[in-house]
Amino acid sequence: MKVAGKLSLFIGVLFALATGAVRAEEPGYAFSVSNQRSPTLSAQYWNPILAYVHKKSGVALRLKMGKTSIETTALTIKGEAQFAYTNHLFTMERAKLGWKVIARPTTDGIRGQIVVPVDSAINRLEDLDRQNVAFPSAEAYVGYRVPMDILLRKGIKVSPVFAGNQEGAIGQMKSGRAAAAGVNEDVMAAFAKREKLAYRVIWSSEEYKDLPIMVSPSVPEADARAVQQAFIGMLANPEGKKILEQGAQLLKLEHPVGFIAASDKDYENYREFHRKTVLKD
Repeated sequence: MKVAGKLSLFIGVLFALATGAVRAEEPGYAFSVSNQRSPTLSAQYWNPILAYVHKKSGVALRLKMGKTSIETTALTIKGEAQFAYTNHLFTMERAKLGWKVIARPTTDGIRGQIVVPVDSAINRLEDLDRQNVAFPSAEAYVGYRVPMDILLRKGIKVSPVFAGNQEGAIGQMKSGRAAAAGVNEDVMAAFAKREKLAYRVIWSSEEYKDLPIMVSPSVPEADARAVQQAFIGMLANPEGKKILEQGAQLLKLEHPVGFIAASDKDYENYREFHRKTVLKD
């Protein structure tokens, strides 16, 4: 190749790098996690789990989150993630995307709650009329959609204050910027234990299965199966169990939470809610 040709190629590569036209592809699949907690705390909890799953399955997974629940859900829907820990894909429109449930946590289930500080004068939902109520985001299922649905059905008008994630909503209530907060029961209990926060529950929903691990239809069946088996085998594996125990200590959970196999049938009451809700998207 002539010198001029080499120089032209070199300049072209520099330009591509400068403009972002050439990027190194990250290996494996992106794994998005719904913003229940801060991105930092979520990373501390999930990165060791994803590293273990990679080791056991041979399928590389990297954590991917937006700053808020809405951002994380948006990037997941756009195909920027191929696995997800979320309960935001059960709406009638999103169900058409073809994501499938492959596993869920070994918990009894979750409930949406509306909570207030322990010394609050608010004792019933009707007392919230014309008040500020904190919620994680408009995407949060048990933290917003379920409690807001009941408020609307009862004709109780509140001013939503969106905090970005579950713990942010609790912080808004704790600081007095909101009279109450819509929360996930388990996240609320763990936060209260960690931060020594006393609170009262003034409303609680029916029980729903905890957030599932879901896979995009773009992922080959063999990879999806390998990831599923690695997740559901964690508690029975000494290395996996240790990681889950460390995660439980980090979040102040009463016991380590593993994973079991699950399917779309386990989440039928989510779909039923979306068919009947009076809350408009």
